[in-house]
Amino acid sequence: MSDPSGLALASSRPAKLAERVAEALKRDISAIGWPVGQVFGSEAQLMERYAIGRATLREAIRQLERHGVANMRRGSGGGLVISRPARDSAALALATYLELIDVSFGELYEARALIESQAVLLAAERLDEPDIPRARELIELLGQELPGCFNAELRLLADVRDFICRVSGNAAISLILEALQCVTVSGRTPRDAHARARVQTVFGQVRRLKIELLEALIGGDGLRARERIQDKLRLTRELIIELRGGLSHGPTSAMTELAAAPDFAFSRVYDKSAHRLAVVIARNISASGLGSGARIGAEPDLQARHGVSRAVLREAVRTLELHAIVRSRRGPGGGLLVATPDPSYTVRLAVEYLGQTQPLSQHFHAVWKNLQLAVAGLAAERLGAAGRQRLQALLDSLQRAGEAERLQRSGELDLCLAELSGNRALALFVRLLGALAESYPSGAVAQWILQHLGEHQARLGRRYWPVTPAWRGGACSTSCA
Repeated sequence: MSDPSGLALASSRPAKLAERVAEALKRDISAIGWPVGQVFGSEAQLMERYAIGRATLREAIRQLERHGVANMRRGSGGGLVISRPARDSAALALATYLELIDVSFGELYEARALIESQAVLLAAERLDEPDIPRARELIELLGQELPGCFNAELRLLADVRDFICRVSGNAAISLILEALQCVTVSGRTPRDAHARARVQTVFGQVRRLKIELLEALIGGDGLRARERIQDKLRLTRELIIELRGGLSHGPTSAMTELAAAPDFAFSRVYDKSAHRLAVVIARNISASGLGSGARIGAEPDLQARHGVSRAVLREAVRTLELHAIVRSRRGPGGGLLVATPDPSYTVRLAVEYLGQTQPLSQHFHAVWKNLQLAVAGLAAERLGAAGRQRLQALLDSLQRAGEAERLQRSGELDLCLAELSGNRALALFVRLLGALAESYPSGAVAQWILQHLGEHQARLGRRYWPVTPAWRGGACSTSCA
């Protein structure tokens, strides 16, 4: 029998029993080979196996259903039916975390420039004859008259994105890019005639760039395709600066009240009041300046403050707890308390999805390498005295380590550079890919990673050398010789 109470979650907050049960269920499903379509057990059997009550089991199953890894089938022959981890759930978890921590447009566009460029370069290499008819079809659609409806336009642009991601053959890029676009593109249709006209103009310009992009992909010209991506990002970035006044705020920075849902968005998650309420509570915490452990209020207070039902509030709190934005405390003086944001839940869900899609070697190396180089470059530009001291201490430690220990601890360097880069979106993705590597068994895959680790660190060293000369002959010297 699995013991949910003994399952350790890599998170800064204590996991609730239902979370531990959900993790134990996923672990046990994985142990039998993740047989999609098989009934894992009835409600009564699962309650007995995990020694829990019906309420706890049902909460755990709701989490599994939200993740897309299983669902409860009622009736004769029913039970917990195993399914594949859902891509939408993983992308939404990444986007939600970025939104709740109020990642800025500037950070989002830095990350998108890297990820979208990587996607089109891979697509240009891999596009084959069977892909050309779909590319031509998209070119024809992009050449038609603008529909005048933001959501229709976004659907078409999403179709182009999905085509590029599919051709690239890279599940990690596809997942990350969808998350970035979900959190970047959502809002209310401009009511001001000038603003609306500007958005329509930019849509038209983006269409022309997308046509040129697809033509470049058909011709196998990755560099030209990358130029069109950069042009497109420049146009939309300039539009945000014009309409929002800059890039220092995030897409929902001003969302301090439970306003109506956006009427255009890549994801319809905003249709749910609980999601909007979670964002509002996170924004209010940020605006208040409250630190970790500070009390926000009791459930009745929060219901009255936001004018919502208990069910909506509890669903919003559940989202906030999963991302460690808040935590609940029972008893006298209890209520909702401020916590320290932690992406462990988000990363775990994304790793589950990616682990079921492609072998590591097909999607990991290129993205990991480029993310490492990008965050190293940003860290070099933005490093302060404290960051320099922190990095130097880590490099000294890695210099003394052997190859096996360096492999085991390589994630420390990735995370350190990611945090010093000042870009929380890239830091999240670095953490995700590091966790993905660690999720694979030892043996051949570990040896493959070890072979590339010296190459990664050598590139990082050359990029970072002007800031930390010790790197040059230190941490990389063993595997770069």
